[in-house]
Amino acid sequence: MSLKIFRNTIIYYICLVFLLAGMSCNDKSKPAILDESMSVDEKETIPDSVVQFLISSATMDFRNHQRPTPVDFRNIQIGYLISSDENKIFVLCGEFQSKENLEKWETFATIKTSGYEQYIGNQAVSYCQQSTFVVSDEHLTESLRTKLMEDNNTTDH
Repeated sequence: MSLKIFRNTIIYYICLVFLLAGMSCNDKSKPAILDESMSVDEKETIPDSVVQFLISSATMDFRNHQRPTPVDFRNIQIGYLISSDENKIFVLCGEFQSKENLEKWETFATIKTSGYEQYIGNQAVSYCQQSTFVVSDEHLTESLRTKLMEDNNTTDH
């Protein structure tokens, strides 16, 4: 009888290990930002000056650091994180497609600090997943595209 209990216990733990391993796998085909971030809060607003600052900072960082070179954007959202001292830290999150790898959309986050910080890839995902988004519309995506093109045209001359 105890051998049967032992065998069933071993089978239970093996199944549990496989279940946990399967749950920990990350499906990279889904956009990380939209699936796991907090929803858009329509009651709050973000000052236009903050929106413009984040868009300008993001494009300036992409231009100054060269690679990867963005050619398109999608899923642009602006929101905030709450700091340890209960202040809002504003964040612009989205995805970009680079000239170097047109098949992959990469996550990025631009954070308003005393200046700004920008993260790309896995570093950006956690900021975007933890943010409460306030502004999320196609206008933001178009604003970022336009600003990047204006900056590129200015540096080309």
